[in-house]
Amino acid sequence: MGQQGAGVDALVFRAGSLFCAFPLTEVIETMRPLATRPLAGTPHYVRGLTILRGEPAPVIDMTRLLTGVTGEIERYIAVRAGRGPVACATGPVLGVQAVHATPPEGPSTMFTGASRSLVAAVGRFGTEPLLVLRSIRTVPEEVWQAAAEETGATAGAAA
Repeated sequence: MGQQGAGVDALVFRAGSLFCAFPLTEVIETMRPLATRPLAGTPHYVRGLTILRGEPAPVIDMTRLLTGVTGEIERYIAVRAGRGPVACATGPVLGVQAVHATPPEGPSTMFTGASRSLVAAVGRFGTEPLLVLRSIRTVPEEVWQAAAEETGATAGAAA
């Protein structure tokens, strides 16, 4: 992504006041927000757990993760993650475009924690900054554990 050549095809979306993008190679699909069950004991940016194509998936509020505040949720973007799919709750999806971005030596120093490890590069969307994000591989282990426990409890109740 650090090259200024043809760019990377990416899905652009809003997260509050921020313009963000995931490389298309990491995106599974976009959808309306799905029913989401809260999960106790997870970080503030985890909205809960949903079912994506039959698989339990954590739901990450991208606005809250990147800005610390809750934003309006219009879409879920399912992305590939280390242990399974993750649903990213976002504002509007703005489409696919070739993104020219450079590694974030300057602007990413403003981010800390999970959001800092998430920003792969910084580019532009028109005249606005655009954060090109890495796949959500930084979902904390306790979220996957809570999802597994919730899925097990639900399966046990159905039996």
